[in-house]
Amino acid sequence: MAASKPCLVGQGFLDFVKGRDAEPMMRLGGIMHAARALWASEVNFGFAYIAPDYLRQDTEEFAFRYGASTVRQIGSISRCPNVVIVGEGREIGPQHYDYLLRDQSVCQLHGDALKELIHGTEFSDFLLFPGGFPLSPILQELKAAKASVFADINFITDAQELSALSRKFASLILSTSSDLFLTIFDGDPAKMNNELCKYAESVLLKENRGGSRLFDCGDRDKWGSTPAQVRPVLHSVGVGDFFDAIFVVERRLHSDETALAYAAFAAAEYASYFRDSDIQDSLAALLSISPDDIRNLGGVVMPWELRRKIHIYLAAPDFDYVDTAPLEALAEALSYHNFFPHRPVREHGQARDDSPTTEKRQLAEADLDLLATCQLLVAVLLYDDPGTLIEIGIAIEKQIPVIVFDPFKRASNLMLTELPILVSPDLDKVIAEVFIQSGKIGHEKR
Repeated sequence: MAASKPCLVGQGFLDFVKGRDAEPMMRLGGIMHAARALWASEVNFGFAYIAPDYLRQDTEEFAFRYGASTVRQIGSISRCPNVVIVGEGREIGPQHYDYLLRDQSVCQLHGDALKELIHGTEFSDFLLFPGGFPLSPILQELKAAKASVFADINFITDAQELSALSRKFASLILSTSSDLFLTIFDGDPAKMNNELCKYAESVLLKENRGGSRLFDCGDRDKWGSTPAQVRPVLHSVGVGDFFDAIFVVERRLHSDETALAYAAFAAAEYASYFRDSDIQDSLAALLSISPDDIRNLGGVVMPWELRRKIHIYLAAPDFDYVDTAPLEALAEALSYHNFFPHRPVREHGQARDDSPTTEKRQLAEADLDLLATCQLLVAVLLYDDPGTLIEIGIAIEKQIPVIVFDPFKRASNLMLTELPILVSPDLDKVIAEVFIQSGKIGHEKR
């Protein structure tokens, strides 16, 4: 197949990442993340952006510096600075995006620049990142183009807008974290496909640390899954866009399965670095790996809907007189990723010092019965709570995988540090290990 010459279409932003544990960071975002992927891959590409005029010089200098051969501002944003504040930069749990003044944003498309870009240059592929600008006029111009059209539709609210292309998208791409998937499609891949396959040849569902699935709209029973490369990350902002760009480029050279494997590894590399030179070096090394080898390197496959079958016992002193903030963060993160966390004190009740002995025994037995039905135990060491330590021991004896979240670095006894699969003060590492262990459990069940 011929090499790809893609054109990126989308908004330019300023990303301000507050993060949980890292220093705040600001850099150009939006379609710039995908541009970094194409630059690091040494791919010739076009760059069609929409942004406030105050970002024009910085955006165009960025695009040319990163190797874009054609750069056009195809739309202007007014009454909005296009600044996105990201509360959680590593996507341990909800990222808490805050798009400043988005409700009053006004977009004016530049029709002549759009037509010149689409019809004046031979691109092999268009990769669109809709959201915050009129999509139909762009699709109407693209319908006569020979290029394949892809769109990452995480930020659209009405799938019917996609009909303006009047032909099939090569692929529609979205993430399990998007409102479109969670709200419009109720977190149901079947419902997603029933709607999106009206407009596309395939649908690509990115499932975060659980891998990705590419659904063939011509044969609903045909789909392929690609493992995620789960590791602690430095940041997650723009990683999905980086993934998209590598997938679009590599599928011109390889099968979809191989392209997705390269994209998954590339996304993991992007999440591991901030410096451009590191990104470029790591991607060059990655793309030197043979297609056969890249497909066989493995990873984690944990489909979204199967995660609800992974019941996780949260062992912690979850009492009303204890500061349980680390436990709350863990439970929120697990729920965000669609796992089924259990907080036994919340489910069965809290004993008091003066509670009858029979009631205390019933509560203890209820907790043990719940533990026996769970596939994982994650303990939170808020202090040296005997109940938490006993539950860890019972789970280990029952050969239930045990992960210990130790936010205050209390673990020192060798039985506690050596017997669990992981003991870490880093919630990101804990969530990553949950995915790794869940993937193994899911594989055994399948």
